[in-house]
Amino acid sequence: MTNLFSCGPFSILQGNAIDVLKKLETKVDCIVTSPPYYRQRTYGSSSTELGKESSVAEYIANLVSVFKAVPLESWGSLWVNIGNKRGKYGELLQIPQQFCLAMRNARFYLIDEVIWAKESVKVNGESIGHSMIEPAARRLNGNGHEAFYRFVLDPKTAWSDTSAVRIPRLNVLDIRYLPQDLMSCHTSTEGRNLGNVWNVSPGKSTESHYAVFPTALLERPVAMTCPLEITGEGPKCRKIVMVPYEEARPTTRGIGKYTKPEEEIHSRSGRQDIGRSYIPRKPTTLGWYPDLPTLRRGVVLDPFCGSGSAGEVALKLGRNFIGIDLYENYAQIAEERCRRAQALRSAYEVRHGAESVAPFPAPSLPDASSQHGSVDLDSRTSEKQSYACGVTAS
Repeated sequence: MTNLFSCGPFSILQGNAIDVLKKLETKVDCIVTSPPYYRQRTYGSSSTELGKESSVAEYIANLVSVFKAVPLESWGSLWVNIGNKRGKYGELLQIPQQFCLAMRNARFYLIDEVIWAKESVKVNGESIGHSMIEPAARRLNGNGHEAFYRFVLDPKTAWSDTSAVRIPRLNVLDIRYLPQDLMSCHTSTEGRNLGNVWNVSPGKSTESHYAVFPTALLERPVAMTCPLEITGEGPKCRKIVMVPYEEARPTTRGIGKYTKPEEEIHSRSGRQDIGRSYIPRKPTTLGWYPDLPTLRRGVVLDPFCGSGSAGEVALKLGRNFIGIDLYENYAQIAEERCRRAQALRSAYEVRHGAESVAPFPAPSLPDASSQHGSVDLDSRTSEKQSYACGVTAS
C-alpha cells in the first residue's frame, strides 16, 4: 500500500488484484481498466501476472474472477478495454468475444460496445489517426481498432449521465461539461447523443510503461457512468427538461420521414400520427436529484492501473480513485501522476468557489445502499422532464 485511502481522494495499492480486492471495504461506483493482454508483453517477474496464463480460457477465467471480486455498487458500471490475439496460424483467437460470453455467464450485462478506432481509412485512401503496423501476409493490418466494453450488474439501476458526453449540435449553444484543461474531449451538455465509434490516438507517456491507456479514451466513460456525488439515498442524477429549439435545416421534418419536406409527408401518408411535424428538442439541465447532503464523491477503480491514466482522469473530473498494480515501480508512477492531477483539480475548485463545487469528505465514509428505480414521465408533452440517469431515489 503506497497511500492510505482514508487520507485523501486517491489510493494506489500494490499487490495482486484479487488479494487486494478481497480486503477492500470501500464501495466502488465505476471501474475503468485495460488489463494486460493475453501473452502480449511481460511487465515484471511475478508468476501471478495476468496475461502469462497457459491458455486463453485460463486468462479469461482469471480476469472475470477479478471483476467478480470488486465491491461494485448496484448502479455501477464496468468498462474494459481488451485486445485480441492471433494463434500460430495467424487466426484470431476471439478473446474479446469469449470474454463477453464469460462475463454474461458471471451475470454481468453488456450494455455498451465502443469501437476504439486508432486509425480509420477513408474512401480516398486518407487515414485518420495512427496505429502500429503489423506484418499482414494475406490479411489486413489488425491494429486499427480495439474493443471497449461497458458491463453493468442491473440495466434498470445502472447510473448514467449522457448529457456529460453529448456532442455539439447545430444552432444550439455549445456548453462544455468541463473546461479543456480538465477534460480534453469536447462535450456539449445540450448537444446530441454520442455514437459508439471513437477516434482516439494511442496513448503516449514519458514514463516506463509499454501499454499506456490514452486519457482521452477514459474521459467519457468516467463522466458518463461515475456519479459525481453520492447521497444517503444513492447517487445524484441530472434532472433535465427537453426544450424545443430551431434546427439549422432548410426544410422542416416529419415524424418517421426526417429527410422529406413536411408537404411531401402529408401527400404520401394517410396516417396523421406519422405525418405530423417533427419538433426538435434539446436537453436542458434543471438541477440534480435527490436534494440531499453529499456523503462522498464517486469512486473509480482500476485494478490494473499501470502508470495511472485512469486515476489522472478520475481526479481531474472530480471523482476519487483507487488504483491497484502488481509492481511497486508502476504503483509509484501512478501515485505521482494522481498527485499532480489532484493538484490541478483542487486549483480549479478554488478558482470556481464553493458555490459550484460541493464539499466532499474522504471516501471512507458510509456508502449508500438503498434500492433504486427508474423514472418514466410522459414523453408526449411539448416539454419532457426526466432524470438523466438510470436511477433515482425510491
